[in-house]
Amino acid sequence: MKRILTLGAAAGLLLGSVMLADPASAESTEPPAIGEGLQTATPSTPAVSGAGLADAVSRDLGLTPGEFNAAGELGRQAAAAAEALRGTPGYTGTRLHNGRILVSGSGPELEARVSELTATIPALTLEEPAPENAVSAPGTELAVSAHQLFQAYVREVGPQGLQAVAYSDGRFVIRTGGTNAPESTPEGPSAPAPDAPTAAPGKVSAEDFVARFANVELDAGTDLAPEADVVGGQGYIADTWEVCSTGFSAFDPAGLPSVLTAGHCSNDDAAQQASLEFPAWTPAGPLGTFGFSQFGGPGNTGIVGNEDNPGNVGTDVAVIGSIAPGLEPQPAASTWNNPSQTGPDVKVVGVAAPVEGQPVCRSGRTSAWSCGIIDEVGIYVVQGRSGNLADLRAFSGFLSFAVQSSGGDSGGPWLSGNYAVGIHAAGEGAGAPVNFAVAATLQDALAVLPGYQLELFLNKPAVTSPAPGSTYEPGQTITGNVPAAPASAVAAGSSVMITVAGHKPVEVPLDNEGNWQFTAPEAVPGAVPAALSFTAETVNGFSASGPGAFEFAPPRGATRDDSAEDVAAPVVEPPAASPPDRNQSVTNLADTGADGVLTATGAALAAIAVGGVLVLLARRRNWHPN
Repeated sequence: MKRILTLGAAAGLLLGSVMLADPASAESTEPPAIGEGLQTATPSTPAVSGAGLADAVSRDLGLTPGEFNAAGELGRQAAAAAEALRGTPGYTGTRLHNGRILVSGSGPELEARVSELTATIPALTLEEPAPENAVSAPGTELAVSAHQLFQAYVREVGPQGLQAVAYSDGRFVIRTGGTNAPESTPEGPSAPAPDAPTAAPGKVSAEDFVARFANVELDAGTDLAPEADVVGGQGYIADTWEVCSTGFSAFDPAGLPSVLTAGHCSNDDAAQQASLEFPAWTPAGPLGTFGFSQFGGPGNTGIVGNEDNPGNVGTDVAVIGSIAPGLEPQPAASTWNNPSQTGPDVKVVGVAAPVEGQPVCRSGRTSAWSCGIIDEVGIYVVQGRSGNLADLRAFSGFLSFAVQSSGGDSGGPWLSGNYAVGIHAAGEGAGAPVNFAVAATLQDALAVLPGYQLELFLNKPAVTSPAPGSTYEPGQTITGNVPAAPASAVAAGSSVMITVAGHKPVEVPLDNEGNWQFTAPEAVPGAVPAALSFTAETVNGFSASGPGAFEFAPPRGATRDDSAEDVAAPVVEPPAASPPDRNQSVTNLADTGADGVLTATGAALAAIAVGGVLVLLARRRNWHPN
């Protein structure tokens, strides 16, 4: 609890001074006057839903939490199938539809590979090719991947006006003609999407380019804007006054805690420090320090159109490290719009690639939870942070027309069931005719962070045999299980670290059902069998459940054989220090699997209510399922 005192007291003093100075300011939509660098325009207050994940899943998808988790597991299988099929001749894409994993493409090699994969992925189905008269484009060439098509387009047409190259519903879409302006720009130049994009000097037109392909469509673009810099619920404030949402808890290569968020929130590495935010636009104590960030290509670079390296597709991710004392990032995401309660959360047990048709939910400091279906997967283009209109950044991502988002949600987590799929990156610009939200693919973001690991939710192991309170026999097989609930599955690749008193630690694997076992040590010759004492901890890389302790009595009637010589017990090397128990008494970060600011704020409010006496608040000892 000492870890809570510093942040809680600081937040209490800060919040108390704000409330005493102006009781209404905690709900004001006016940003405080803090000097240069902060926009002086009064942001509007978005309509924030108080719904937790279960309500959002029901409201937006018509699913129960259990059905959403099952859909996430099916999406993980679809992503695995897509990876296995990539490079197979004739393969063009994978999508989810009515509980099936549909593969598009044709050819004997693809048919054989799909048939092979159905042995382990029964839901996999090869779609019938579309009839020839259903092809709307007159061309004869076939695009085979969004990346290949993107590179060809940039090389032959150019990047200006390009918004996305994506795969959707069995064909590729090139979206062009909109304005790529960051939302944080109060008044940026804009122009309506032209009816027919014109060709740059020395280039072919977008229409002529698309006309070559039988499976590519040209679509009118709309404004695509990074969502930052507006008032809302909770999140964090960079020292460049970008306001964003924290995303996923992770470990750096040394095993130290960190938080992943959107790369554009670092303002091309200009931001150094991040502070937790509550109320809106009010720093509520330090969060951490910006480390690596990438918005677009390596080194925050834009699209290039030269013949040698067309494209330069990257990602949109930043790392906040050196987490402030008293904050403990958690492997879960939660709605955080209500500072008085933590709300339901969703565990994170792994990473999955996005698949068209996959149900997803997004959480952020402005709009809380919103859910929908992934409508397309591809490459998205957004205006860079330099202010140069020619500075266009491209990243791998996916889009949903149903998911709602608002400024300040950037950096927040996108999940499908218990699987992390993306980091919120952008949404529709002002005046866009349709709603959409875009995320950067988490799998691609992690690829530029070598050595980093997503923190995973892990339950403590339970022993199934011998029964609790019973005896054991030397040499007996001890069995146990790691439960998945409240998640839908145990994180893949997990194991159990067993430490028996008097012996070196040993790591034992888990089967597909979460079962584990080890053999109890044999009795020392000539010695009375002792009680069996051991600890068991679920581990997965740097993620750990915290140890559980178990003890079983020796066999009944065991006596010492005085005719035998005693044998000294083996010298024990102390086990490596385990990470702190991430499912027990810790202070959390701001409710994306990081809700420490809520605990700190609750402590601050209590402090004010009792006349400045800090009341120690114990964090929930268990996460609650949705």
